[in-house]
Amino acid sequence: MSVWSSGTVDDPGIGSWLPIGTIFFVVGLLLAATAGCGKPSRDMAGSESSAIGPAPAAVGVAPADEPRGGERSSPARTARPLPESFAALRDETLALAADLRRRHADAPETIDLEAAMHDRFGHLAAATALWESWLATHPDSPEAHFRLGKYAKERGDDSAAIDHLEISFSTKPELPGAQVLLGELLTGVGRAGDAVAVLSRELPATAGNPNRLILLGHAHLQSGDFAAAKASFERALAIAPSSPHALFGLGTACARLGDAEGARRHLAEFAARKEEALAKDRANAAARLDDMPALRATAAGWYAIAGRIDAARGDMTSAERAWLRAVDFSPAHRDAVTGLVDILRRQGRDEDARAIVERARGAGGAD
Repeated sequence: MSVWSSGTVDDPGIGSWLPIGTIFFVVGLLLAATAGCGKPSRDMAGSESSAIGPAPAAVGVAPADEPRGGERSSPARTARPLPESFAALRDETLALAADLRRRHADAPETIDLEAAMHDRFGHLAAATALWESWLATHPDSPEAHFRLGKYAKERGDDSAAIDHLEISFSTKPELPGAQVLLGELLTGVGRAGDAVAVLSRELPATAGNPNRLILLGHAHLQSGDFAAAKASFERALAIAPSSPHALFGLGTACARLGDAEGARRHLAEFAARKEEALAKDRANAAARLDDMPALRATAAGWYAIAGRIDAARGDMTSAERAWLRAVDFSPAHRDAVTGLVDILRRQGRDEDARAIVERARGAGGAD
């Protein structure tokens, strides 16, 4: 099974490939462990931002949680100390990525993970070089074209970005992010007809994505099809009723169609929602390059992805080790906790599974 198909660095979902019985087992443990606690779950969201500055190459060391002397790591152990500096965290996580790439040289997911690390640590050139190297030996890789398109967009090279993304989308249209990003770029450069053709594709992964429908509405506005634009914005609002972007687009489409009352109503609601949306955008702004709390939360996600890559290839020992390190960074990380409980239950280690859940409960619940 492709890990990319069930989640990437940008979309780190994991629950879809776990057995239903395991999911129920995890839920049961969580309910038992949190009975009477009454504490709400707390979310920890990392950030993937890009900043200027070189990152050193990862050192070729074993993953940070490697058991010594052949001993199995215990989930009930005291959490390992977390890196205290930006450089230490960068070195540890890049070493993880290098080890994964060495052991799974044929997997684009490992390239994706390491490139995302370089991108987050401010070294976009290193991220780009990884995918260019992969593309040299895998010229038809839609994943490589997608990421190179994304990085070209970040550099401001829209032409190169479109070239890569058109190849990616034509080869694998269901690749997460490809349709919306390509549609956004085509709309941005005024290729409205091409944008409509891309964004009109009803793909299962994006059928209910309001961003796709909002972009489609703007592409229709560019092309002068105001009725189609109105319909797209209305579909977006049915999914995200408070979206200021959809409200503004719908107000604009109504105005172009001569519906002055509809335009007034929707634009007034847009004005009411705009400040709320701006405040939310500021709260979710990309973290500073050296924001350690955000980086640690992101590192938990990286280790969770590493565990998923190993588990998908049958290396449960390495998967367990990666997920254990993930819960060092974030004890309530849902994907890591779920993966660990699945492994431990299959090995008959129910007490260890309960220890993992208790540790998650002590951190405030699954994030």
